[in-house]
Amino acid sequence: MSDDAPQFTTDPATQASWAAPTLQQSSNMRGLIASGKVIMGQVLSYPSRQVAKTLAVTGADWIWIDAEHVAWSQKLLVEAIQIINQESRGRMVPIVRVPSKTAFDYMAWSLDAGAGGIIIPHIETVEEVAEVVAACRFPPIGHRSYPPFTFLPGLTDTTPEGETVYSLANKHIAIIPQVESRVGIQNLDAIMAMEQVDAVMIGVGDLRMDMGLPVSFVGTEPDFAAAMARVTAMSKKHKKALMGAAIGAPMVEERLRQGFTLLVTAIDLYILALGTVQTLASAKSTAEAYMRKANGQGNGHVHV
Repeated sequence: MSDDAPQFTTDPATQASWAAPTLQQSSNMRGLIASGKVIMGQVLSYPSRQVAKTLAVTGADWIWIDAEHVAWSQKLLVEAIQIINQESRGRMVPIVRVPSKTAFDYMAWSLDAGAGGIIIPHIETVEEVAEVVAACRFPPIGHRSYPPFTFLPGLTDTTPEGETVYSLANKHIAIIPQVESRVGIQNLDAIMAMEQVDAVMIGVGDLRMDMGLPVSFVGTEPDFAAAMARVTAMSKKHKKALMGAAIGAPMVEERLRQGFTLLVTAIDLYILALGTVQTLASAKSTAEAYMRKANGQGNGHVHV
């Protein structure tokens, strides 16, 4: 492996180094992204405390809670963030994809609960990102409000010397625009040039749909290939991390070739549905083979 090859955060001790001083504060997702390491993430879409608690101990570096396509209640969303921080001891960073680019209330609730980052869907312009930055950063960068239930004096406001809970939150919380249209790709140079942007998620499925192509996570069509080449070029130019789906070995390799370092490698919806289909098919095949052997029917088909 060459010296500049991507490294990984597979050691729990390494993961622990990104935890905040207290579990009520946001873990250092900005630092984790800036490390340049390849970091493995998963998706929590089912609005469930039990699912959150289960996934929190699986060892991923970060977990993306999808509040765009799933109607999470505010209360349950807050509880899921806190459960993940507590169960993983801060080693797994919860990130929330908010319902929309103007869902400033969800941004506040998520960050006050201890989320380490915000994914903002359907971003196309720097002006849209600037509004998000203002909502997610404390003064003097933005106008995020003091969270009284998170920073309790003398109890949950521990910080390193020279830092405050506000300066530390500004250093820790990642802002991740999701670009998923031709307009967004066109403006990617300006979006990635913004100092407060830590990574860009490429919504490949919606991008392809916007381009009039079949929905898929991959593709070789000339216009799509050119768009993805621009994504890679802008990432290298601005030294900004890329986030995207990487399901299965071939897609992981493709994303790494394209320069992605934040890989979405497990999606609970797909694991439950497709995993169940595969398990049932395997069980049925095994049962049929057993019945054929037990009944002495050779290769004859036996319904199970």
